[in-house]
Amino acid sequence: MAMIENGFYSQSRRQEFVALLGTLPEQCPLDVEVEEHFIEEGYVREKISYQASPGVRVPAYVLTPRFVKGRCPSLVCIHQHNGEFHLGKSELVGLVGDPDMAFAVELCRRGYVTIVPDLEGFEERQATMNELERWKMTTPYLLGEGAYEKFLAMKYLLQGSTLQARYVWDLSRAVDYLCSRSDIDPERIGAIGHSLGGLEACWLLMFDTRISAGVCACGISTFETIFRDGVNHNLAAYIPGLLQVGDTDQFIAALAPTPLYIYTGSRDWTLPVDGVRQIARVAGESYALLGADSAFRYEELPHGHNLPLDARMLAYEWLDVWLKRSSVQGIQ
Repeated sequence: MAMIENGFYSQSRRQEFVALLGTLPEQCPLDVEVEEHFIEEGYVREKISYQASPGVRVPAYVLTPRFVKGRCPSLVCIHQHNGEFHLGKSELVGLVGDPDMAFAVELCRRGYVTIVPDLEGFEERQATMNELERWKMTTPYLLGEGAYEKFLAMKYLLQGSTLQARYVWDLSRAVDYLCSRSDIDPERIGAIGHSLGGLEACWLLMFDTRISAGVCACGISTFETIFRDGVNHNLAAYIPGLLQVGDTDQFIAALAPTPLYIYTGSRDWTLPVDGVRQIARVAGESYALLGADSAFRYEELPHGHNLPLDARMLAYEWLDVWLKRSSVQGIQ
């Protein structure tokens, strides 16, 4: 019990989960390039790219409030999966796709600098034209919908790594970018995502202790209930040996006392709600043991696998509590 109360248990469990990722990419200079610059109403949108590992560049949008003084809080915003590999960062900044997914813009208007990278396999990080042309000569199956995601996942497994390792590494390098900016408060960096993005927000909290608060929207349930209900999920979710360390309830419990908000829709069949409630119960106990009851919140609304306005507003208000600990005021 003393180990739990002092946080050693959570720290040890984090190390166990992170070790499952396998070999991590090689560190290298960020080498940030600014490719586009647009002045929008109340904020500036830049398209940048940064070098995540040697030879791997990650395209991202960065939104900066125009009229905020001092160092801003910031957020890594992570896009969904939804089987729409042609979408990624652009949906979260409102250029394409579902307007309810444009939360990077809404949060920027509240006073946050937001960065939205493409995860590998999505939008600008799909198979290259050279790969596609070569594969046309071999096996057309590789060109099928979702097949590139499987190709990446299997390749990384053979290399002793995982697709999840690639995702979380690239997101952590986005944190490196935020920390390099003089207008960012490095003590007030958060992460938010929906669906795949919600799962990745949890992994980023696990992997990178610079993240001060996170929001997971429709991103997790226990694998016990997912398997029971015969649901398939994104391939990065399946990490060799994960269940030998613990199901998702133990994973989330190990994040204590880092502030975390979990939202789920009670009608979301892709993430069995009883499994999410199990996560909330176990995580709540873990946070309580560390005296951090207020740092964990679970919200269940009568929605499906989506992120409507009422759910977004609750998440934004919670982020404001944990990341606006100064006089910084957003643009309403």
